[in-house]
Amino acid sequence: MPSSPAPSLPHPNRAASDSRHLAAHHTRVARPRWILHMQAVFWRVLMSLGMFFHRMAPPRPPKPDFSRVIPSTISNGKAGNITLNFYVPKDYGTQRRLWTGRAMEDEEDVGEWNGQMRRLSRGFTEMSTSLRRKGSVRRWGGYPVVINFHGGGFTLGSSGDDARWCGTVVDEVNAVVISVDYRLAPECPFPTAVEDGVDAVLYVHNHAQELGIDKTKIALSGFSSGGNMAFTVPLRLYDELHGFPRDDVHSPAPTNRQANERALHGQALTTSPTTSSEHSTPSSSDSSTKVEILDSPSTPTAKPTSSHSHSKTHPTSTVKPTKATEEIKLACLIPWYPPVDYTRTRAQRRATSCRADQELPAIFTDLFDESYLHPPDTISMDSPYLSPGVAPSSLLRAALPKEIIMHTCEWDMLLSEGETFRERLESDDIGKKVWYKMVEGVPHGWDKAPNPWKPTPGVREHYLGACKEMRRVLWPSAESGGKRPQMERETTVGQWPTAAPRGSVSVRFERMA
Repeated sequence: MPSSPAPSLPHPNRAASDSRHLAAHHTRVARPRWILHMQAVFWRVLMSLGMFFHRMAPPRPPKPDFSRVIPSTISNGKAGNITLNFYVPKDYGTQRRLWTGRAMEDEEDVGEWNGQMRRLSRGFTEMSTSLRRKGSVRRWGGYPVVINFHGGGFTLGSSGDDARWCGTVVDEVNAVVISVDYRLAPECPFPTAVEDGVDAVLYVHNHAQELGIDKTKIALSGFSSGGNMAFTVPLRLYDELHGFPRDDVHSPAPTNRQANERALHGQALTTSPTTSSEHSTPSSSDSSTKVEILDSPSTPTAKPTSSHSHSKTHPTSTVKPTKATEEIKLACLIPWYPPVDYTRTRAQRRATSCRADQELPAIFTDLFDESYLHPPDTISMDSPYLSPGVAPSSLLRAALPKEIIMHTCEWDMLLSEGETFRERLESDDIGKKVWYKMVEGVPHGWDKAPNPWKPTPGVREHYLGACKEMRRVLWPSAESGGKRPQMERETTVGQWPTAAPRGSVSVRFERMA
């Protein structure tokens, strides 16, 4: 009996009218949300245990230096908070103190001084602060920043999963790394994760001086589903800042329900958001990681709320495309083994894998798809916020940066769509520069093996290769502010040089290899 032909994949530039035929993967009857929630909680506990063992392997990765909790503003769905965990270079604290200067002495401490002496003291304090700022202005404000999104199928995982990557980038690139704890499905389905990523980028850009970063050197990285976000967040960000140019600009403002529906299909919103200010309140925690909670713009006088309790409806987007945010230009993307084409069913993806025994089990992929793609009959699988591999060429040209540093895995069922997307990005039609590496002989997520005795072989080498390209993009010359990484030197293992300072986690990693 002749075999049936393989189902054809949709062309990237098909007409928008065909998107309705790609509404969902009709593979099984959708399970109740409470069952998905229970399964997600169960696997989150087990995954956190596995990542605990992963982080136990010597040398242990660093912990975040401080954290900030910001409110969601882009998502039209459930209100919530987003945690940003910061990993910073060793001299970051020193440079920050030099920039901000000493706080004014409390008047109670100088109450015995007369008015003339108090004014004189203030004058000396201001002069000293000014001199310190002049001495540090060449360095403070010049750090590149890499915003990272963890993996886990948009359902599992946390920002600490990529601590080794974050620590390596800090040491090798002398950059600030921010790992984002975006909200997960099934509690917060598509497109919440992508919109939380946009919130993170907007916050970092709008607070660049305070954070000591160069807003022209913002890069995005991510692993697996986080790699998908490294592509989709810039697309959603571009639409947010430019008024969704694919829609008729004369259309009336949509209702909240229409806005949610259009976001699911990657169509335009025509709301006229209003600006709002954010107020920072330092946490009183005594832990080594400092946390700041930022109040929601809709309730400027309210106390900070927990990220797990929200009792009121979230308003429409409150970020107005001002001149500052309209000019956000990302420097580069660093996606690791990303899914980029959800118009391919899981069966089609598995058919392209060369090692069926190394594929992610269906118990996980079913949970991921049912949790994130909800409700399934309302989501177009070719939405650019879900499937960047088939997004319009005009959007990819305008929204993505010129430089992309991309890795895939040889035994991954996502390899085929990743290579197809890479070829499309490099085509004359889109014209991106892609530094591409397929890691041979490894499955999806190979760098997160839960081995507490030693790090996974080859991980450091590929991390160093990515960091070398990141230095080329983020530190093109010494003219910009900040402190460039040290001179590269050869390593004892692998082909890639290192620029990490002596005694850093990256160098200890080399000795363990």
